[in-house]
This record gives sequence, structure tokens and C-alpha cells, in this order.
Amino acid sequence: MKLIIAEKPSLARTIAKSLGKYQNHTEKDRTGYIENNDYIITWGFGHLYTLKDVNDYLGKKTLWEDIPIPFIPSPFEYKVRLNEFKETDVLAKKQIKVIELLLKREDVTEVIHCGDSDREGQIVVDILLKLLNNKKEVKRLWLPEQTEETIRKGLKNLKENSFYENLKIEGLTRSYMDWILGINLTVFLSLKAGEKLTVGRVLIPILKFIYDRDMKIKNFKPETYFELQSKGKKDDVDFTLTVKEKYEDSEKAAEKAKTLNLSKGIVKEIEKTEKRKYPSKLFSLSKLQKFLSEKYKINFESSMKSIQRLYEGGYITYPRTSTEYLAETEKEKIQGILSKIPDIDLEFKDSKKIFDSSKVESHSAITITTKIPDIDSFSEELDKTIYKAIFNRFISNFLKEDTVISETSVKILVTDEEFTLKGETIINEGFLKYEPQKIENKLPNFTLNEEFDVNFEVLEKQTKAPNHATESELESFLENPFRNEKTTEEEEYKAILSGTQIGTTATRTEIVSKAIAYNYFSRKNGSYYLEPLGERIVDVLDKLKVNLYKDRTVEFSIFLKKVNKNEITSQEVIENVKKELLEIFKTDVEIEKKAPPEKESFSKCPVCKKDIYKGNTKSGKVSYYCSGYKDGCTFALYNEMKHFSNVLKINDSKAKKLIEGKEVLFKLKSSKGNEYEAYLKLKMNGKYINFEQTRFKEKKGGN
Repeated sequence: MKLIIAEKPSLARTIAKSLGKYQNHTEKDRTGYIENNDYIITWGFGHLYTLKDVNDYLGKKTLWEDIPIPFIPSPFEYKVRLNEFKETDVLAKKQIKVIELLLKREDVTEVIHCGDSDREGQIVVDILLKLLNNKKEVKRLWLPEQTEETIRKGLKNLKENSFYENLKIEGLTRSYMDWILGINLTVFLSLKAGEKLTVGRVLIPILKFIYDRDMKIKNFKPETYFELQSKGKKDDVDFTLTVKEKYEDSEKAAEKAKTLNLSKGIVKEIEKTEKRKYPSKLFSLSKLQKFLSEKYKINFESSMKSIQRLYEGGYITYPRTSTEYLAETEKEKIQGILSKIPDIDLEFKDSKKIFDSSKVESHSAITITTKIPDIDSFSEELDKTIYKAIFNRFISNFLKEDTVISETSVKILVTDEEFTLKGETIINEGFLKYEPQKIENKLPNFTLNEEFDVNFEVLEKQTKAPNHATESELESFLENPFRNEKTTEEEEYKAILSGTQIGTTATRTEIVSKAIAYNYFSRKNGSYYLEPLGERIVDVLDKLKVNLYKDRTVEFSIFLKKVNKNEITSQEVIENVKKELLEIFKTDVEIEKKAPPEKESFSKCPVCKKDIYKGNTKSGKVSYYCSGYKDGCTFALYNEMKHFSNVLKINDSKAKKLIEGKEVLFKLKSSKGNEYEAYLKLKMNGKYINFEQTRFKEKKGGN
């Protein structure tokens, strides 16, 4: 019997389906396992263990000023993960016991590690196996996609888990490094500033990028300049000639306009060319999220959740990838996908623009899989939009029909000034049918040596302040902080493979969401706006000479790649981090402390009658918590709460009513997926919060 440990229940269910008949040993609270004659399948809920915190190591709740920094555990230790109440997660604890008993079964001869196919997924299961003292042989099921076909194929081609040892060490080093930097810098900055300033390795350069842009906007002083334009019309088509030079002096601009207007415009050259237009490359995760943000105004947090759903549903390949290329070993797989797409004239293209293993690390570009859905079957509109975007990009790259554009270029002379007007028309639509682009086709029907009158006018203009940083700009910066206009694609991929990035495609979205929850900056219409607390943090960092901006953070990222390649050890990275912290802590600069603001009571606790305050958790949730927590009261309500399989969205208004014992109307789904509306109210179950349904919403016109 082989024991498969999946990272999440959803993957365990998919694995079970791929293996045929099975028996479910799962309780109502979702702990348990599934088995058939050959396999037992169990699961985690992502991480079942988390690194211990400072209080765990010191054996007591410790004031920050009493924490000896730099605080660096040796060795690092783990505990069962905490729930939203900061207590041991009962569900995780029960599932760990289930897995422990399964590992001890005599009929289990082999363990199959099926964490997500990245360094984080690798350590999720490896940590579990180590802490449960597993002695049995471990194989690795590495899935590029979660289709039943791929799972069955993967189970026939397992690798030794030791093959991924370096990836595990890289993952552990990353978690240790981020723990050390996050804990120590947060304590140091908070004590210096006299207020809680939560920071981390990736958060600091993100905040600095937004800070720098907002400071440019804040300090921007507009300058006036003058531009020359002549508007004309021919064949009912408007056209404009604009002089390239910008003038600081209006009189000089007027003199130039007068000189130009003494002459006529002469058509000196008309050139028509047919050009093939090629589709954009396949999507990496960041390119996909940028595309969705720019075209559909879908923020990165929302798109990431949908992309993950599509992956877990088996509809797309593993999304956390930095490349836009496919490995050369995947050609047969792609041919199989193409054969599943009816009614579209496709052909397999063995092109270096698509297949290039030198630009692929552990995962290829995002594509659809052989599991092609009826798109209308998706319950979430967002999933439809995102799947369609991935589908269209995929077929655009394998479309039989070429995309051909006719481009017309007209050169016009006015004295010694040359102007170029361009227009395009579509000859063969090709991929533009699936990924439309703006095609400019507004050119008059000029003839060679044709002359026409011009009337250049002086336009007064002002330089504009830069725009606020967008999600796409921030992601581009984090992908490669040293990218510039001259960076070639080869240099780009060399940087990716060497680790020249800040954070990973898997973590950036979550870190940004936490920073917004901390109120360091806000997001509106896809752009970021610095908040006073974010500005305060960067000012404090600068005064304390904590330069953990892009250069140093990238250096740490490169260390991780070197760990993976056996070029340096995990311990060397930790020593380097310790050295960095010791240098920072030498800084003896007094920071003006800010008096803590008076907290405003949100409501009264239904358990102990003390004040309820509104705040934010470390995970970014909005929290309505009791001020009596120091005396043992555990009452806390969050902006997202579970009620059976539903996630209740709770705003301030709903929270206040619930805390006051009133019923609140929610939209819910039954276990069969049917939507309905019902009123819920809070029900305390010991120290835990439950919800009870009081009544259904009456239907209009009903009995």
C-alpha cells in the first residue's frame, strides 16, 4: 500500500478520482483519508506546521523591549499552525494525528509526497514527514497540472524525494531568513519609533517603490513648454503634423511657426509594406496578471485566487512560473492539447519562440490542459474571463492562419522639417480574431509630390507629474528591479534564472494585500497611493540607515538560488543575515516617537462587556476584537468568517449588528450549490464563534 500526501484536500479528491473506486474515511470536519486497494490518499491544509514565535522559544509572553536582538533560533523549531484566534488549529492538529497513524500502518510501504510543485510545496510535506519521524521510503509526485490524466501518468514516473533535496533546503532557508529579518526588524523599528511597524524582506522594497513614486508626485513642479501643430483634412480624414522640438520660449515657437507657414507640405515618400504580425508569447504568472489588470481592471489579488481555482480544477497548468516559454520535452503534450480543440484551424508549431528549455526553470509557461471545459459551466464570471484569456493566448500561438497587416508610411516635408504619418489595414485577421489589437487606419489617400497648405499654431502645454505606481509597474519592478529600456530578453532570462527578483510570483500578491491591510498604502483603480504610516516607515528606515531596498533584497534572493545550486550553505546565508542585522543595530539615532492614538470603541463585547476595537491581523484580515484579550477574553470577529462551506463577508455595519445580537442577511449556498438568502446571528460555543440561521428571506410575492 502506498500513502499519498497531498498539500490540499482539493488535490486529494482529484487524485482519488483519477484512481477509480475508493472508500472515504473523512469526517464532517474534513479530517481523514481516502483509500482503495493500492493507495491511501490523505492531505494537509497547506502548512500544518508553522515556525515557532519568540514567546515559544523564551517560554513566556515577552515584552518587545525584553527580546534580545538579533534573535536567531538555533535550531529553528515548529508548532502546529495557529487559527484566526491565535490558538492551536484544532483541525490541523487532528489531521496531523490522522497522517501519523497512517504512516505507522504496517501495510504502508511507501510514501508519495504530493506537495505543490514549488519550493514552498516541497517543504510543506517534508517538514510534516520529519516531525512525524517518518522512516519509510519517500517518492515525489511532481505535477505540472492537476488533471486526472497527468496524475495517472505522474504516478508511473515518480522520482526519489531526495532528488528535490536542494529545493527543500532553499525553501527552508527562505523561511528562516524571512523569519529572522521580519521579527528582528519589526521589533527594532517599532521600539525606535514608539509604534508598531511591521516590516519584512519583501515588503520593504515594495513600500519604497511606492514611496519613491509618490514623493516624485508630491515634489513635482510643472514646467511650461510650447509645441507646434498643424491640423489638416483630406478625403474627410483628419491628420496632424507635430514638430518634434519643444520650445521653452513662446516667441521662438511663434517665429518657427511663421517660417513653416510660408511653405507648403510636400508628400515626399509613400511606402506600403505587408508585414506578418506575431502573437504575444505565452503567459508567465506576472505577465498574465498584468494583462488582466490592464485590459480588464482585475486586481492582482482577485486574479490570483481565480488562477489558483482554475489550476486546482485541472483547467490550466501550474501558474507560479516566471517564464513565457515551454520546455522542449513538452511538444508531444502540446500536440495532444491541440487535438482536443475542435472547430479552430490550428497547427503544431515547433518554434524557438514557443519551445526553449534554456528559458525554463522548474515550470513552463501557463497553458490550458486537455481538460477543456464548457466555459459557461464556471460559476464565477472571473474564472470565465481568465480562462478565456489563457485559452486565446494559447491558440493564438498555434493558429494556422497568419496575421498579415498592410502598413502605409507617408513622409511629408515642410521646409526642413520631416513628418511621418502611419496607418494600418488588416489583410489576414489571424490571431487578432482572438486577441484584438487597436489597428490605426486613419490616413488620407495621399499621392506622391502632392502639396497642401499648412497652418502651424503655437500650443502652450505643461509637463505632467508622473502617475501613481500601478500594479503592473510594481510587478515589473519586483520581477527584475534592474530592468531598463535596453535590457534584452536574454539578459532578462539570465536575471530570472540567477534569482534577480524581489519575492516570488507565489508570494508578492499576498504581501501587497497585507501591506494594504496594515494601512501602509491603499489601492484604487489598479494604482497605489502611499498612506502616512507607509511614509513614516520609509522615513524611519532612512534615519536608521536600514538599506534593505532593492539591491540588498535581490542579493538575498540570489543567495537562495546559490543554496539550490550547492554554491553556498543555508548556514552561510543565516550568518550573512545576522551580520546585516548587527550592522543595522549599531545605528544610534533617536527617532521622534509618536504618541499612540486614542482607540475608538467599536462596540461592547457580548462575552465580557468590555470595549470592542477594530484592527488588522498579521494575515491582513479586518478584526473586531475584545480589549479584554489580555484578561483572557477570546472574542474576535473578522471580515471573513466560515459558516459551513460559505465564507461570510462582514463589513462594519454587519459586524456591529452581529456583536449587538441582531440578525443579519447573507447570501449563502447550500451543500448542493443552490443559492439562497437567510438571516444569521452570532452564537457563542464556549470561546468560539458560530452562526445560527434564524430565518430565510421571504420571497416577494410568495406565501
